[in-house]
Amino acid sequence: MPHEIRVPEAKDESLIKIRPYESRDFTEYVHTLERTTEWGNKAEQELRARMEKMTSEEEIWVAETDNRPVGFMILSPNQDGTLEIDWLDVNPDFQRRGIATILVRKAERIAKTKKYRALSVRTYIENTNMITFLRRNGFEVFERIRNFYGERKDALLFKKLVV
Repeated sequence: MPHEIRVPEAKDESLIKIRPYESRDFTEYVHTLERTTEWGNKAEQELRARMEKMTSEEEIWVAETDNRPVGFMILSPNQDGTLEIDWLDVNPDFQRRGIATILVRKAERIAKTKKYRALSVRTYIENTNMITFLRRNGFEVFERIRNFYGERKDALLFKKLVV
């Protein structure tokens, strides 16, 4: 019989803990990326490369339930005065339960505390789930970025004011 983990809706944030990333989260982060990106078995290599490029101003945040990391978010300051949610990934077994919304709320609080005027997110133009999620959470399309993810793979840049 499988072990069931109770995961709350976004309304019940008390059962989701948001905390800074720790090295013990790496394996779960890779596992999540393997299932949420096209990287497959290259997810570990991609995550290591991203972490090696991180600056001291960037942060990784983890959503945890029952002591298990199930969501991840990288925050990166931009020169235009926005705080970018660079990567936002939730383990597919825990999606559509409010975890990404809770992570975005954390990003909003951080942005306000650090005096950023807006949050920004880039996503693949065909990522309809993410586009719907961003709009539902108050983000608006700011611009289309041609060939951002490769030839004929455009991105949409979304922004949300936090002031």
